[in-house]
Amino acid sequence: MKNQSHFLIAILFVILFAVLIIIPANADVIFPGMKIYDRCVSISNLSDYQDVVFVGYITGPVIQCENTYIINSSECLTQFYKANDLTIYAVEKEYFENIGLDNIDFESDPNVLSYTFDINVDSEYTVVANPLTKEERYYSVAGFNDTALILYEERRVSYYGSIINKEEIFDEPKIPDIRSVINESKTNIENSTLNYYFIEIQENSNSNETEIFVSSENCLILKPTLKSSILDFFKKQFGNDCWNNLDQELL
Repeated sequence: MKNQSHFLIAILFVILFAVLIIIPANADVIFPGMKIYDRCVSISNLSDYQDVVFVGYITGPVIQCENTYIINSSECLTQFYKANDLTIYAVEKEYFENIGLDNIDFESDPNVLSYTFDINVDSEYTVVANPLTKEERYYSVAGFNDTALILYEERRVSYYGSIINKEEIFDEPKIPDIRSVINESKTNIENSTLNYYFIEIQENSNSNETEIFVSSENCLILKPTLKSSILDFFKKQFGNDCWNNLDQELL
């Protein structure tokens, strides 16, 4: 009985080893009559979203790995291996800097929004008779909704050798309830607070004599020619230190 058990264990080990070797090998097989051409996928308008960090997140069913990298518009996206999947996550820059890349659980964190590519961003198969040798796909960020980052393909360029064969332009899709910020509720709160202070200023000052500014520290300030009552109002709201520092900048 012991010998039979050892024999069965040995067989199972051989089968498992074969599966681990054969499956990845088959994933790299190019079938007769087929070839691989290069593909470069990039996101072109990331500079329009200065307050957002875009992260590439790679997962693989064959190569058990996870990998993240920061995305920029000048570089092609990658999923490293064709059996992997690539998901793009959008993270508010302030949140990203506070928590750090390594501490974000991208698959469960409610503060991030995602888009998963349904194509291989590195390469693709085609028939040998097809003269296509390279493809460039340019995506753009359309915006965000409550559950997802929304990307769309805006342009595609096909190459025969080093020569452009075809260039296609695509329209931005019409998507309801799309917005330009990740956290709309946070933006609404900030705008409401700002509007409140503007109302207070208008009620307590002569509009012809008042000039209002917003600093990088989110302090509302007035030029030093204002009435003392307005000056006192801002000192009470923001503190003497904030007022005095900003007052010096205006002098």
